[in-house]
Amino acid sequence: MNYSDPAYYLNTDVPLPTRSESFARISDQDLIADIFMPRDEVRHGGAVLFLHGGGWKGGHRCGFRWHAHRLSLRGYLACTIDYRLVPAALFPAALDDCRTALDWLIERAKEFQIQPDRIGVVGSSAGGHLAACLGVVDPTRNPPRPPRVRCVVDVHGLHDLPLMGNHPNAALCEAFIGGSRIEKQELWELASPVRHVNSDATPMLITHDPNDQAVPYIQSANLVDALCRAGRPVQFIPTLDSGHGFFYSPAAPWTQTLWPIVVEWLDRFLIR
Repeated sequence: MNYSDPAYYLNTDVPLPTRSESFARISDQDLIADIFMPRDEVRHGGAVLFLHGGGWKGGHRCGFRWHAHRLSLRGYLACTIDYRLVPAALFPAALDDCRTALDWLIERAKEFQIQPDRIGVVGSSAGGHLAACLGVVDPTRNPPRPPRVRCVVDVHGLHDLPLMGNHPNAALCEAFIGGSRIEKQELWELASPVRHVNSDATPMLITHDPNDQAVPYIQSANLVDALCRAGRPVQFIPTLDSGHGFFYSPAAPWTQTLWPIVVEWLDRFLIR
């Protein structure tokens, strides 16, 4: 089973969201959030954003509907969101869209009955990269702005784009940035969350397969090292032989192992 194939999760029977709505309209494109609302009797004010993977050029928010639904049963408001894809929109468009979704969620906190300081983010692959970016200081602001998410779950994300070197998937980074690391070195570094870790970085749960062929394991190992050196809470789980993209499927053995750990991590930081 190819769990990274969008056809798998789009054709799988998954729970429908409570409602779907546009959180932004950019260049005549509506960016949609699928919203899973908790029942009043279990609601605790925590919220989670899910960011899909797909090499910044594909994927779909539906990939995380099962996960969002499961969290809603535990009292979370959970959203799976769109972001603009390459080649139509280059960095920092996707990250800007994730920040816009976070702003939208914070602005609607009273309506959604959530606490704006209790929002977490979960992402896989390219979505893991974007989640990690939300968890470190925003260097595009003057002065740089500390992260506003309370915790991150990052499943085999990319964290240091220049370190991709001659890896075959370095081409994805070129497409994402809109130029080679020689041509646009500053943007490659700006898009690398490992280079923006400091004492304000958000606590992160990070997982990666040591044998991952799509994204090198060192991408996560180096982020873990940076967080440790900054004295930030971090939990690292090597998911040996999980493959890349496994986390979309609740039937995948490593998802079944990892999911309770993810929930415990979110509960630790988002439930008071």
